[in-house]
Order: sequence, then C-alpha cells, then structure tokens
Amino acid sequence: MGGKLKRLFSMAMSLTLMVSAVGCSDGGTKKSEMGRYVEERYESPTDSYIQNMTKLDDGRIAMVGQTYDTEVRLSSFISEDGGQTWSETIIDLPKQDGMETSIMNSTVLSDGRILIGYYFMEPWVEPEVDENGNIAEDESTEILDKEEWKEPEYKYAIVNQDGTFQEIEIEQEEAEDGMWYGQPQFKAASNGDIFYSTGKGDSVVQLDGTTFEVKNEYFFEDYFNDYSIVGDSLIIYGFSTIVEFDINTGDEKGNLEELEKEVLGDTVQYYPTFINSGSKTKLYYYTTLGLYEYDLSEKKTKQLIDGALSSFGDTEMYLMSFVEKDNNEFLTVFNDWSNGGTAIINFAYDANIPSVPDKQLRVYSLLENDQVRQAVSSYAKANPDTYVKYEIGMSWGEEGITESDALKTLNTEIAAGNGPDVILLDGLPVESYIEKGLLEDISDVISEYTNQDLLFKNIADAYTVDGKIYQFPTKVKFPMLVGNKDVIESVSDLDSFVELAKKLGKENPDKRIFNDYYSPKTLVYSLYYLYGNDWLNSDKTINVDALNNFFEKSKELYTVVDENMKRYYEKMEAIWNDKFQGEQIPDKEEIIEDEDFEEGDGEDFVDPNEGIWSVYEINNYLMPSVYADSLLMDGNNAGSLIYGGLDSSWGYQSLITALINNKDLDYKMLTRGGEKVFMPIDLLGVNSKAKNKEEAKEFIKELFNEKSQTRYYGQGITVNKESLKKEFAIDEEWQPEFDEETQHYFGGTMGWQDEDGTMHEVKQYLPNEEDINRLIGEIESLNVAGTVNRVLLTEVAKQFEAYALGNSSLDDAINTIVDNLDLYLAE
Repeated sequence: MGGKLKRLFSMAMSLTLMVSAVGCSDGGTKKSEMGRYVEERYESPTDSYIQNMTKLDDGRIAMVGQTYDTEVRLSSFISEDGGQTWSETIIDLPKQDGMETSIMNSTVLSDGRILIGYYFMEPWVEPEVDENGNIAEDESTEILDKEEWKEPEYKYAIVNQDGTFQEIEIEQEEAEDGMWYGQPQFKAASNGDIFYSTGKGDSVVQLDGTTFEVKNEYFFEDYFNDYSIVGDSLIIYGFSTIVEFDINTGDEKGNLEELEKEVLGDTVQYYPTFINSGSKTKLYYYTTLGLYEYDLSEKKTKQLIDGALSSFGDTEMYLMSFVEKDNNEFLTVFNDWSNGGTAIINFAYDANIPSVPDKQLRVYSLLENDQVRQAVSSYAKANPDTYVKYEIGMSWGEEGITESDALKTLNTEIAAGNGPDVILLDGLPVESYIEKGLLEDISDVISEYTNQDLLFKNIADAYTVDGKIYQFPTKVKFPMLVGNKDVIESVSDLDSFVELAKKLGKENPDKRIFNDYYSPKTLVYSLYYLYGNDWLNSDKTINVDALNNFFEKSKELYTVVDENMKRYYEKMEAIWNDKFQGEQIPDKEEIIEDEDFEEGDGEDFVDPNEGIWSVYEINNYLMPSVYADSLLMDGNNAGSLIYGGLDSSWGYQSLITALINNKDLDYKMLTRGGEKVFMPIDLLGVNSKAKNKEEAKEFIKELFNEKSQTRYYGQGITVNKESLKKEFAIDEEWQPEFDEETQHYFGGTMGWQDEDGTMHEVKQYLPNEEDINRLIGEIESLNVAGTVNRVLLTEVAKQFEAYALGNSSLDDAINTIVDNLDLYLAE
C-alpha cells in the first residue's frame, strides 16, 4: 500500500476509532487528591426519543421528544427542580386530511417556544397477503420507480407557549443534480436567535428569533463537521480547523488555535464530539476518555470528568443533550442502548471524595479493544471504589512506535512486578509468559461457566495445562472453505489447496478464485494457522525443509491468484468502459497522485501509524471473515471459493442463505492433519504478579457473561453457548414467513446488480435448529488452540514477498529468515 493511500486510511481511522492515549504506569495506591464529579440518575419522565434539551431564560429546563407507538407523538417536558421531576405537555401537531404527520427534528428555544421541522406523508397500509402468506402483487405493494418518487414538501413552524403554530420559511439550496442535500440542524442562541447548518455543508445561517429573517450567513472552507453557540460566539468545527465568529456582527474572529492543537493535532488519538450546552463562556466536548471544557477567554482546556469513572466512558451510551446548570452542575440525556431507554443523568462536583479512587485495577491491550473498553465501564460502575485504568500499547499518532517497542515496554514492567493486572493477550508472546510463570491460573473463573455448560468445554480443555488454565478467549474462529461441493472435498492440506486453485484458475479464467484480494504478505498471514505450525523445530530453530516447501507451494498459489485477479480487473475495466461509453475511470494511481494529496517538495509521506497498520493487517488476514452469500453474486460458483472463518451468527446466516439458494454449494471445516485448530479472539489472562488478582478475575468474568458476549457482535463466534443460541433466536414480536419446502424462515431479501447491469434478488434464510446444531457440533469438535509467533510470521511474510515478486531467490529468502531470527529464537 502506497504511503499516500495509507495516509488517507489513517485520516479516516483517526476520525472513527476511539483509542486511549494512556500508557503503562505504576499501579500503586498513593493517596489521591480530593474532589470529582459524581453522577446521579434521575427518573426519566418518558421513553420518548429526546431530541433537544435547553435551559430556559427563567432557569427551568425544557426537553422535547418523540414517542413512536401507534402514531407519532411530540411532547414537551418542563422541570423546575433541575431535572429531578418533569411535567409533560403533548403538542398538537399540524394535520392534513388523509395524511400522517412526520417530525424531522425539534428544538426548544430559550424562551420556551419550540421549533419543529415536519412533513405530511401517506399513511402506512398493511399489505394484503394470500393464503400462503405471500404479499399480493398490486399497486399498493409495488416499489416506486426512482423517477416517480418525489421529495416531500418540508415545512417548519414555531410552537408558541400557548400551543399555537406559526409557520416560518426556511430556505434550503438544492443540489445541482436535483437531489436534496439533507435536513437543516437547528440550534438556539441565548439571545433568542436561531441557527441552522445548510445541507450543502459549507455555511451556517442565523435567523432573527422574532422575525425569522436572515441576519447573517457564515461560510466555512474546511470540511464541515458541526457547530455550536457559546455566548456571543458561533464555533464551527471542521476536521482540520475550528473557527469562531461573532454572532452580533457576523464577522469571523479567527481560529481557536489552542483548541485545534488539543483536539486536531498530529498526536490526537480521535476526533471529539462537541456539545451545544447553552454556556456563555465554556465550550464543552467529550471523548471515550471523558468530558472536557475549553474556556474561550482563558484559551485553556481541562478534563472535567474521567470517562473511566462515568457514563461518558460507556460506549453503549450516546449523549443526546447536555446543559450547563447553576452551581457547577450539568444535566445530560443519554440514549442508553444497553438498557434500551432514555437516561437522565445529573453531574455534580463533590469535593469530599478522592478525585481518583485509591484502589486501582490496571487493564492492558496491545491495541484498543471495544469489548474491553465497555467492560472497563461496566466494572467501574459496579465497583465505584475501584479505578479501572485502561492502558494501550500502540495508539494512533504515536509516531514511530512498533509492536516490538510496545512489547519490550510491557515485558519490562511485568518482569519488574509493575505490570497490569488484566492482560488482553492477542498479539503477545503468551507461551513465553506461561513458561516464565507470569500468568495466573484462571481455571476457577472458567469452571464457573463450564460447570453450568455455559462455555464450550472443549475450548477450556484446549487451554488446560496440568489442570490449570492461563488464558481463555471470548470468541473463536475456525478455518473453512466454501465453494462447489464437488471441488472443495479435494482439499486436505496445502498441496491439495494449491492444486484446486490452479485447477479453478485454468477452468474458469474470467471468475475470481477468491473473493478476498491477497498480497504476498497477506497470503502468508491467511495460511499461517493451518500450514505454518511446522516452521520451527522442537529446539526452536528454523525448519528449513518445511519453510522451503511452504514458500514453493505458496508462490504457486500466489501466482495463480494474482494472475486471476489481474484478468478479472481487466474484464471489469472493459465492462465499465463500455457502460460509460468509453469514458476512462480514474484508476487508483491517478487518484493517489492528485495534487491535493501531494506532500511538500514531493517527498514520500511517512505514516506515523505504520506500526499499527501492520498489526491490523495481520489480525485481519489471519482468518478473513466469511460471508458466503457473496458467492451467489458470482454466477458460476464452480470457479469461486471463500476461505476464512465465521465472525458472527450473521455470517452463518449468510452461509445458510448461500447453501439453500444454490444446492451446488457447501462448506468444509479445514483441519491441520488430524487437528481441528481454532483461532482465539480477545484472549484474556491475569498477571501472576498482579497486585489485585481477585479483582482481576472478577473483571474478566464481565467479558464472558452473556450480556458482554452478545454486545460485541461480528468479531468471532462467542464461546458462551447460551449467548450463541440466543443470537439465532427469532424475536417473538417478529413473525417471519416460513418456507415449508426448505423448512427455514425467510429473513428478508438480498438484491444486487451483476457485471452486465442486470438486477437479481434472492431470499435470505434464517438458520433452523438443524443448522444451529451443526454449527455447535463443529465448534464442540475443535481441539487445538492456534498460537501465533508474530515475530516469526512477520519475518516470513516479509521474505516471502521478496521471493514471490522476484526480488529474492528461494535460498536467499530462507537464509535471511534464519539470519534475522537466530538471536531471537535462541532467547
């Protein structure tokens, strides 16, 4: 991957991934300073979706929200005691004969009025079904052609405090292609004026709160992200700049450079979410790490609330609204996904409790892990006397850091007795830790689940050494091959795998052999679990003969796959050129070389996240996710294969859908000789030298329970058997159609456009009891836990790339591996 292209990916990832900047540190119990914010949940007055909350001019707090039941209902809520109790008023919505009213957005103004955006639409009519449960083919159920569909007439109105409506005009510019840019997002200033962002994303409009005439329009050159109002200032946020405007004059006041350094600098881990709080002097924003304030006058940033000690660190809670109250308090509304409702939480400063609890539990992972992050939040809430410190070895923006650097730091701390309590062992030298006695026996934790048949016992057996368990995964993948049942049965080892690929490439030259694209390195990663276990001898020296055979066979496979993909791309290029009447579509190289992506003086861009990218690449290709229904899109399935592992019950549903729709397809669990190997995911262990072993064990229990296993979906098959079964359960309120012929429920339909532009549609099927039992049986047959020597794997992949691309001979490649790893393997 070229440096400039990786820079684009790096920029995108840095805006979406929430990665902690906390490094390893001493886990002692020195006395904390006093004072921190404490949260208190208030009873919610409704299960409505709260759209906005505002502190009114008279000091009361108002909310507006929608309820979706038999019909849309819009309500306003007023609190006179800071959010502890509320009174509700149902708003009579505008009506039009024969139509339903749909609310797009609603905003409470500081004087109590409410601004709403709405439109009228045809009421939903339950489609007629025949005696077999099929939808009747009539005009009421036909899908409208795109040209027939028209954008609704959007309307805007002010709901006065007496309940009367006042229609107002909001002009939105249409895009050049006739498409609608999107709905305006309204926010109110303390002076009563109304602001909204244009759908075009290049300006914010200010309306007089009384006349609703345009007072000012503020244009923004950077990519528009969001905006907020602080006192007399409008702050507009881009992805590289933050600009302040004066709402009294309409003039630009300049960039908030100090804030830009804090939240947009090169070493910033992720993009923050800014808050429109109603404050006149403070700008608030939050990340997974907590709540922060930026003082506009002092130009200083400080953290107010630690995410590890509050709901701001809960990745399943989404902040909907936030207001600054008197007495240094804040009132918030969260969408509480884990509990399925609205959470109203008040934050008040308590000067009489430690700023950080004296008792600390330290949790470590090489890379940021969402499941661990959520477990940190859940454990901290259940144990308010404990501060859970989440430490990450490799963070985005830490220029030059490598996996080796991070592991050296961790190993030094563990050896010195200062290491973390809980360790996510993915990517770490686990076998070395066990040999050195650095991991605690956690069999007592695992047995609590296996004794109740909640965890797969065979997975526990695979990790049992002399009656002890030092590591255990929360999820697994096992290798499989999906394709035409007449050809996949021939695969039993690497030789037969290569021969099948060569055969398919010859017989079906215009079809992709594999859906995944493989570079020389990623091909090695993908084959490692099955065919890389013999690279080392028992004395930890390189098995030259085994590595020679692997290189020769893998090069044959890479050559076939590479030539196959080139033919496929040439074919697709011809189809697209014909479709666009010969107009040339810019290729990847042309896009990358665009002048917008040039770095100064033409020098190659050095990606500071190079080390992290390499780790993610290995993790992704060790066992690529299988979504078998994509084979239905390839037409001639005899020429296509999917190789990898299931990452979820949804992945298994796609597999069942493929098998039912095409009887020629099947899948085969791939084995390593007589071994049924599996790939562990989120492998947990407890430091044997930890200061808080019992607390560490309680923490990892959080990751094995059903709620945690169900919560983090799409990373592997859960080891919690009950959780896995429930993932396939059909919701009682959902009554899908049952197909007697296949004995499966329909889960919907899947449509796609083939290479010739023809539309296709197939029914998606839900796995039935027989399917689920087959999957469980295959998981229960797994007997060998795969391990990864990442230093060895990385070096082999590097030298194989040189060999496969013709930059090195076989002997030179093997000798280089031996020379480079001689000292490492001797340790």
